[in-house]
Amino acid sequence: MGCCARFKGTVHRRWVTLPVILALLAVLACPVDGARAQGEAPPPQLPILLLNGAVYTYEYDTGAIPESFRVEEYSPRVTALYMVQCEGLIKEAWVEDLRRIGGEPRGYLPYNTLLAGMDGDTLSRMGELDFVSWHGLYQPYFKISPALQLRLSQGGEVDVLVEVFSSRLLEDTLRALQALPVQIVASQADSWCAVIALHMPVETMSAVAALPAVEWMELCAGGALPGIGSGAGDLIREGTTLPQVTPGGEELVALGDTGLGTGGLQGLPAPLAGNVLSLDSLRGDDGADPNGHGTAVAGCVTSVEYPGVVASPATRPAIIAYATGYGLGCPPQPLSLHSLLDSAYARGARVFLSGSVPEGRESLGAYGIYTSQRDAFVWRYPGMMVVEPAGNEGTDSDDDGVVDGGSLLGGTTAKNVLSVGGCESPAPASEAEPAMSYSQLEECFPGRFPSEPLREDSSADSQAGMAAFSSRGPTRDGRIKPDLVAPATDIITVASGGAEGEAGIVASAAPGYVRAYGTSMAAAQAAADLAGMRLPLSAVQELEPSAALLKAFLVNGAVDLTPGQYGNEEMEIPQAPNAVEGWGRLDLDAFMRTGSWVKVLDDTEGMRLGESRVFRIEVTSGSELRVTLAWSDYPSLPEARLHLVNDLDLRLVDPEGNVYYPNDRNSRDPLNNVERIILDIEEKPGDYTIELEAWNTPFSPQPFALVAQVL
Repeated sequence: MGCCARFKGTVHRRWVTLPVILALLAVLACPVDGARAQGEAPPPQLPILLLNGAVYTYEYDTGAIPESFRVEEYSPRVTALYMVQCEGLIKEAWVEDLRRIGGEPRGYLPYNTLLAGMDGDTLSRMGELDFVSWHGLYQPYFKISPALQLRLSQGGEVDVLVEVFSSRLLEDTLRALQALPVQIVASQADSWCAVIALHMPVETMSAVAALPAVEWMELCAGGALPGIGSGAGDLIREGTTLPQVTPGGEELVALGDTGLGTGGLQGLPAPLAGNVLSLDSLRGDDGADPNGHGTAVAGCVTSVEYPGVVASPATRPAIIAYATGYGLGCPPQPLSLHSLLDSAYARGARVFLSGSVPEGRESLGAYGIYTSQRDAFVWRYPGMMVVEPAGNEGTDSDDDGVVDGGSLLGGTTAKNVLSVGGCESPAPASEAEPAMSYSQLEECFPGRFPSEPLREDSSADSQAGMAAFSSRGPTRDGRIKPDLVAPATDIITVASGGAEGEAGIVASAAPGYVRAYGTSMAAAQAAADLAGMRLPLSAVQELEPSAALLKAFLVNGAVDLTPGQYGNEEMEIPQAPNAVEGWGRLDLDAFMRTGSWVKVLDDTEGMRLGESRVFRIEVTSGSELRVTLAWSDYPSLPEARLHLVNDLDLRLVDPEGNVYYPNDRNSRDPLNNVERIILDIEEKPGDYTIELEAWNTPFSPQPFALVAQVL
């Protein structure tokens, strides 16, 4: 049934006090007494898990929501969002039936619930859908991020990002906003959603949330610069070979960052000349780099090498660069990250590196508007690999000598990107210039590392050590992120030739170069390596490799850094996978050993609910069997409490019938869209069975990639 309080056509614009905030944070966190008769047993129905509360539909009462953050109904002519809970795991046919009666399925909410746009005509036909157990209006209360809710008690004015669930409703929403006391700063639509940036008094928040096409509201920040990136070749054993191919053209990496050099291609520093094919400014200027960040990242992608490290045999990629406003001011420029990815893809790039990101510190660990845009783009274009730096927010706030968790920048929490944290470089970049200790990096990261063993440790002396400033996971819904780590300390890269003012960029004795610290250097290394992997894989499988396949290979070959550089007594890294290093340090050795590939599958047809796949492999020798399943999942919604939508499961059965589950679990993994099993097979030859099952696929079919290697 629908909601039950009457919407009076206006929204109270009153100052919201702290007691109201406490009510907002508490309401719907537990079942609300309502429709169930006294003594009646509740039906066996799962709740709808929203970020702002759990809706138990058998006793749901909208009267528990503060009046200013609820509505009863909209005009029958208006399209608004509704929650539609189904009687069981959602079938593909049910989604199509909802579309048939005029609904616009937007996304999935746990459990067994579709969020869908519907008008009065569609609502009047809901009785035709016998699989629907309940439906109700998606209330304004559900639309406001927790960080934005806290601003209600502080008063004043606030910068807000508003997500409109359908681009076709943007103009109607803008017209409605013009009647409210808000300043419309910018707006932009793309194929996934529309985004509006507002500056407004906090007491107007409820009126904006009540607009029917508004799906989500969160704090607007100018973005962040997660340090400088390194695209140095990975630690690859000499003598390894890849399948030989004749390149049909340069592999491209699209870079979104602060700009390059002194502006335009004519302003490129000499080391970048010839490696950058284009520079487009999305700020309305010539793309000059105001602080050296973008130039350093580009230099890392194209030219940096570590002392004593064998570079990848793949040719360094060419760059198409976008000068964004991320990290330089508010609101983020461009307002739609999806549109930036769209441009890069249309120009032939299949690896996109986020040197600077639209999220700020208020996003830590959260799945927000831009996170959803990233996942939506890769779902639509599965060949695009988006590489995200984890952030430089690592902090030992409790002074125990161990970096705290939960500090990931928001973009890193996207399911379909490669999230890259930072480990230490194996050695200083130059014998003449010792690497800085973490105490010496205080100017870049003040007050972060007050205690030993972190404080006086060199930032570049151990491949097994994490960069102390690297952001840690997990995500707020408990998923494993980052995916991998790569060297992020003391990297020599290109100076912009202009002002070098970004924290993490240190002057170098080498003219025209700087030394860089930050997870962007790690992400740049990953982006360059991914570009180098694409052509060999294309030659082997005769089609463009998916982002899921590339991720599966990198996760499968990642090197576990546990216990870290300080040993078991002062362990900084648990056994992989974990929220510190993800699945381990990026290492292309396993990928390069093509003789170890016993099963490589890039399945584009996908699986539907209840389907399974079984693969048997014969193992005659080897010490370790590694199997990784990865898939680019349907985009989640910022308002959901859990973000995995399509859930595939991996199991491995050994010759004796023993069953092994992924990610060091004793049962199926219900959270992650990357699953890896590593099994000791020393002196255990025989037939091993890989089993895949589609546990839950509300938006199907779900393509996937599978990599199995004997090492």
